[in-house]
Amino acid sequence: MNLFSKQVIVIFDCLTGRHQQVENFPFRITTGEGADWPVEDVPHGEGCAVHRVDGHVQIMTVSPSGAIRLNGDTTDGFLPLDPDMDFTIIAGKALLAVHATKKPREWLDGLDPSQWFIFVSDTRAKYGPYAFAELAGHIESLGGVSGKVVFPAGLRTMGFRARDIMHLLPPPPPVAPEPVAVKPSVPGAEINAEYGEFTCPVCWLRFDRGDVMHVAVHAALRGDPLLGDAAMQRFHATRFNDRGQALDPMGIPAGDLACPHCRRKLPPGFLDLPHHIFSIIGAPSAGKSYYLSVLVKMLATSLYQNFGLSFRDADPSENVLLNDMKTQLFSAATPQEAALAKTQLEGAMYERLPRFGRKVALPRPFVFQLGKPPEPGFSIVFYDNAGEHFEPTRNSADSPGAQHIATAAGLFFLFDPLTNTAFRRRLGKINDPQMDQRRADQQEIILAECEARLKGIIGMESGQRIATPLAVIAGKCDTWIHLLGPEPLANPVRKGCLDLGIIRANSARVRALLLDLCPEIVSNAESISSAVTYFAASPLGSSPVAFTGADGETHIGPDPARLAPRWVEVPTLWVLSRIAPALVPPHEGN
Repeated sequence: MNLFSKQVIVIFDCLTGRHQQVENFPFRITTGEGADWPVEDVPHGEGCAVHRVDGHVQIMTVSPSGAIRLNGDTTDGFLPLDPDMDFTIIAGKALLAVHATKKPREWLDGLDPSQWFIFVSDTRAKYGPYAFAELAGHIESLGGVSGKVVFPAGLRTMGFRARDIMHLLPPPPPVAPEPVAVKPSVPGAEINAEYGEFTCPVCWLRFDRGDVMHVAVHAALRGDPLLGDAAMQRFHATRFNDRGQALDPMGIPAGDLACPHCRRKLPPGFLDLPHHIFSIIGAPSAGKSYYLSVLVKMLATSLYQNFGLSFRDADPSENVLLNDMKTQLFSAATPQEAALAKTQLEGAMYERLPRFGRKVALPRPFVFQLGKPPEPGFSIVFYDNAGEHFEPTRNSADSPGAQHIATAAGLFFLFDPLTNTAFRRRLGKINDPQMDQRRADQQEIILAECEARLKGIIGMESGQRIATPLAVIAGKCDTWIHLLGPEPLANPVRKGCLDLGIIRANSARVRALLLDLCPEIVSNAESISSAVTYFAASPLGSSPVAFTGADGETHIGPDPARLAPRWVEVPTLWVLSRIAPALVPPHEGN
């Protein structure tokens, strides 16, 4: 599709008001002969040109001396000209604007070279209008050229950096008049993090609808005082267009929302849908990354086939890490390709964000939307925590990465039987390379720490229990399921419902085995919640295999030819049947 088939391209001189429609390509802006728009003080052989290539319009610059700047950039090469977006050119003594639009007269009528404004990126304030010749004095009175953008009335998406146009301005008067703010920065009031309609899925602090921030769009608004120079500024909206969209300080619609505490971008539709946090807890190397990667795949299939529900990405751009792990696992041809890296405390699954005045590592949320079309339903938020975040020594103000458990709608403790000494002894010698790995069994401590954190954050007494459902998942069941006896576990998923009778029967058998081999796990779990159920699951369905990695060391990974997940989604379905019985109906079987 040719985006420019009906677009008119117009050049406008921001100093004189002269304008011209581009009709022939290439349209050259340079000095000397052959110029379609002559400019001064540009060395011979340098300039820029508007090109049309395969239905797209681009502006090319050749300027080794830096006399030409496209959108403030001196880099030689091509930049695309997008429809209905302003494009600025500094060419020697000329300040030009280029615009592609279906309504050229409307754009030109809105421009006024006699009125100029100054935008200060640090405070998000706009000052003016001033005559062009007055700009130098006002720029100086506002602290100098750093972080300042100037533009004539009518330019909406791009301006000129103050430092790039100072050579065109007359010297400022000895005393510049006091500037008058057209749109001053509006700082947000102090927000109580313990109360509010919403809970941030990133920092887990609360806020009300009116506290939410927006993410600026205009290129001049890059650099947030808390998030750093690379982030777009966050702001509290005070202006809106006719569609009810918030406008950033430069007047551009800003659709993305941000938490007022950590300032992280919120998922699309966050204010419109309820969301539930599902916290997966486990010791280091328990297999949480494999479990979560398999879980999101199995949920999409099971929820649709058995309950007619849609389970889909609510924020694909932010779920890319989890989706990449899922794709890697299920598309691999060899164990080496299928092996997932261990989640690190400061790895890609984490980002450093402000929380209570300091930068801390917080896990990235993976948000999915669940509902029966066309109803929107609600959102589910998962995290892939490093297991070390659940260790007692990690519970500090600088490392609050596992505090989502205090706001969770469901808790999932992934127990690794192959780390437990009693399980290993009962299994004896089995052909599984995981049995060759020796790790300290801290799983009892992890559960005890989980209880301490929960009750500490919520403010409960030690003898009290939460009502939040807790699923204790004994993983890697392909290696130990025979310990339950010859009778196989029954499938509780029925067409259109979840059989709670089967859930309870299966739970009783798994609990009995855990009570026999590791009673401390049962004791700790049942000290946390009054709603504990036990499950067997195997994300891979078979033992992994050993292989030699690129580092020459021996590693283990899933055999893609034998991937056969078992019962991975059942614990999540059980929690859904408790918090959303209209979507996942529970059935009291025999």
